[in-house]
Amino acid sequence: MTLAVSDFPSTFGSDGEAALTGLLSHLGDVLDTLDLTRLQRLTNDQLLMQMSQLSHVLRGTEAALAATSAEVAVRSDPVHGADGLAARHTYQRPSQLIEAITGVSSVTAGRLIRVGSRTSPRVSDSGLPLPPLFPAVGEALSAGLIGVETAEAITRELSLAAPRTTVENLSIAEQALVGQAVGAGWREGLPLSTDLISIQARQWRDRLDEDGAELREKQAFDRREFWIARQPVDGLLKVGGQVTIDVGAKLHALLDAILSPHADARYVPSEDSRDNDGYGGNDGIGDRTLPNTTAGDSTDPESASTKLDDHRTAGQKRADVFAAMIDALARSADVPTVTGASPTVVVTIPVEALESGRGSGQLVGVNAPVPASTIRQVLCDATVVPVFIDPDGAVVALGNMQRKFNRMQRMGMIARDGPTCCMPDCQIPASGCEAHHILRYSEGGPTDIANGALFCWFHHRMIDLGVFTVTMVRGKPKVTIAEPLRRKPYFR
Repeated sequence: MTLAVSDFPSTFGSDGEAALTGLLSHLGDVLDTLDLTRLQRLTNDQLLMQMSQLSHVLRGTEAALAATSAEVAVRSDPVHGADGLAARHTYQRPSQLIEAITGVSSVTAGRLIRVGSRTSPRVSDSGLPLPPLFPAVGEALSAGLIGVETAEAITRELSLAAPRTTVENLSIAEQALVGQAVGAGWREGLPLSTDLISIQARQWRDRLDEDGAELREKQAFDRREFWIARQPVDGLLKVGGQVTIDVGAKLHALLDAILSPHADARYVPSEDSRDNDGYGGNDGIGDRTLPNTTAGDSTDPESASTKLDDHRTAGQKRADVFAAMIDALARSADVPTVTGASPTVVVTIPVEALESGRGSGQLVGVNAPVPASTIRQVLCDATVVPVFIDPDGAVVALGNMQRKFNRMQRMGMIARDGPTCCMPDCQIPASGCEAHHILRYSEGGPTDIANGALFCWFHHRMIDLGVFTVTMVRGKPKVTIAEPLRRKPYFR
């Protein structure tokens, strides 16, 4: 079954409506015949052939939708005022009318209008007919050989180059890209995907308009942005934005270096220390065999070393690296100070909640309660100035500053434990790690090297949640799985 827009009548009059109605009825019969609930009966070749034929129908339908969407946009032009097609149906924009009729998203509606306007015949201001801006793309689209996404990828990039190149060169680029999209390129018979066509189209754009690269770079630079919400959703603050290519490349390189399982470890313990401390594994906490602290025969399954797999997704790992980058920058001596103080996070929490570890507090600037466990982690590696407030909100006393690990102590811990997170094989740099009091400061633990270790944000959180315990063995931190969790089914 193959179908293209060329199979439809040349105009969508009554005959066209009848043809479309017949097509819909026939398509329903075809889908019933296919029996989509029992596709497993098809051979591999039959499955792929039916997928190819269905995609041809889809592309032909997209071409018709693009053409009609462009016409809707023309009839909705603001010059028509209240008589415009969209306005007559109480919509401000033609894309909104298209959304309501077709059920597509606003992004798809906009794409249909753009592609249709670039590939359909035009009319000049004087009423004279004009050819399409991109006739080759329009022909391939109408024939069902390419889809709307591919058509937009080609026309978008060539439109950017059009003001600063010749019509002949633009036509050559269009023909070449359409050829690759339909399988007539250097790999004849095998069309390139939309993503690959987008890459090729950008290459043509840059060759046709070499002077435009600098202009586009300036425009891109002006569009850079970064934002972070102040109102959490389900316990998370959304961040987003876009950066220039050079910044993105540096960030990719940094993330790849830290998160790659094939990255060379910056600190490799000696064989003696590896044996003594029981460190092993590769990335993060994945495939790590942690030492056993239970007395007994080493052949006893209950006393055998326990392995904890790292179930973090790639996105979660990138988020943890981002947290480490923020910590590293916040501690940098180059960060501007406010009235002599480093960037400050203000925390409010009832004393009883902080002491018991139950309840919640507030991080000023974020409109949501924060559990006491999170606040404890924040305070573990921070200078703390307790401010006592009465129930009416008045400050009644200002305490003395509690001491945090200073720069020299951090350097000492790095010299002792290596330049990365103390969790075995975690590659987060120590400069982005948080200092952990092995014996809590609130329980009398001193702020000195013998009671401190550097852990990345994620592993510090796991320690505070009780997944791991940290002890000092012969002057070095040793990480083990917390004893109450040893018999959990996911430790195997």
